[in-house]
Amino acid sequence: MTVLSVPRRINQTWHLCNKVFLQPYLRIFCTSVLSNNPTLNFENHRDVFKFKSSWEIFRALMVLRICSVNVFVDNSLRIMRQASSLMGTRGLSMVLKPTFYGQFVGGDSEEELRHTAHKLTSAGLRLMVCPVQEEDAGEADQLNEEKYDRNLAYIMETGSIMARTGTEIPNLQFKVTAFMPADLVVKLSVLLSRGTYSMEALVSRLSAAMNVGYETDTRKEVNDITSCVTEGQINDLSAQETSQLRRGLIRVKTLGVMARKLGLNLLVDAEYTYMNPGISAVALTMMQEFNTTSAIVSNTYQCYLKDAYESIQKDKSLILTRKGHFGAKIVRGAYMEKERKMAKEQGRPSPVCQSYEDTNTKYDQVIAHMIEYISQDPAGYLVVASHNETSVSRASEMITQKGLKTTGSVVFGQIYGMGEQISMPLANSGHIVYKSVPYGPLLEVLPYLSRRAAENRVVLSGARKERALLSAELRRRMNILD
Repeated sequence: MTVLSVPRRINQTWHLCNKVFLQPYLRIFCTSVLSNNPTLNFENHRDVFKFKSSWEIFRALMVLRICSVNVFVDNSLRIMRQASSLMGTRGLSMVLKPTFYGQFVGGDSEEELRHTAHKLTSAGLRLMVCPVQEEDAGEADQLNEEKYDRNLAYIMETGSIMARTGTEIPNLQFKVTAFMPADLVVKLSVLLSRGTYSMEALVSRLSAAMNVGYETDTRKEVNDITSCVTEGQINDLSAQETSQLRRGLIRVKTLGVMARKLGLNLLVDAEYTYMNPGISAVALTMMQEFNTTSAIVSNTYQCYLKDAYESIQKDKSLILTRKGHFGAKIVRGAYMEKERKMAKEQGRPSPVCQSYEDTNTKYDQVIAHMIEYISQDPAGYLVVASHNETSVSRASEMITQKGLKTTGSVVFGQIYGMGEQISMPLANSGHIVYKSVPYGPLLEVLPYLSRRAAENRVVLSGARKERALLSAELRRRMNILD
């Protein structure tokens, strides 16, 4: 191909890009078939990327191809740190801001997040912000809880910014470990797994501790509040752990009060299995408190876990028994490799499904169960979080058959920066679709993105079709210049 209207050097560059980035994927695109769902066309690259500039398409193609290389994913944080030491923070920012950061992150200021929200709204999509504050077991500073107070202030400000963007019913994701020590969440999980408490009993005690603590001067130590000790006492927790728990519960309730006032939905993220029972206990406590008229708070369920269906049934029953409305975000899960490795090292059965096909079956089963529930209780809430075309098509058909497409009680979600061939057809067919958008300063977001890249290896490596569509659309646009 000869581009007559541009200099020879640009023409040569285009030939190189065509050979390296476009042609390898055109064969994939040309052999693609339409979805079995006649209302969803996952193949029309012109419609999928019509809101993207040519630079954004080229950037996405480059970034997603690099992210498909396991060596890069496995060493991304080390590579970035070495680059920072050589180039300095400013130099690294100049490279990453317009590339990887720009591809996957919504910004680190109100102006940038507003711009991201506006772009999503223009494309018929909605904003789901994911602040990056989190903690793993062993990372807590047991003598200093100021970090959790800072996290609360930051996430609440993020929520306020979201409300000011004008997005309809913004969704705010958060991790419980942003508000209390991960070691404490693990301790709650152990108490549940040992049978020291049932989930019902623990949620009742957490609710009592949260409400008494919230109504009391938060500067006092828990030992100064007799009612909190007697009404919300958790056996086997030390005085320090009890104080940490109470303060953490006050923080999540403070967030819930703000969300209810501003019209936000809160999505509690799942983490590793050694923390998930404790996370669920906190999430269900929040549901009991805030989901009295509609599901403001939702918990996340990972369908690569063998017990996902049983877990969501039990949790839903607990909330419905207490006259609340249940909310859930359903994902396949991102910690498969580490979960299997930990199970093997500890000599216990793996909690993860045997195969990807088993996970797909479990995912579709849980989605069908939740759609049936929502059809009976429209005040509930379901986020179908998936990049799998088959699961999305099946969910779309069920949602449409139940008349739930535009009610706002069942929505779809994909990761910001990828999955456009899923998000756009869904939005164009009338479904409500959110994009999960990380938010925060570059140096804080990089470790988060590195962990998520490693955890979402299957999604990234499975983006071949998306790269093929990007290639086809970029080629179409370049042909216009001939």
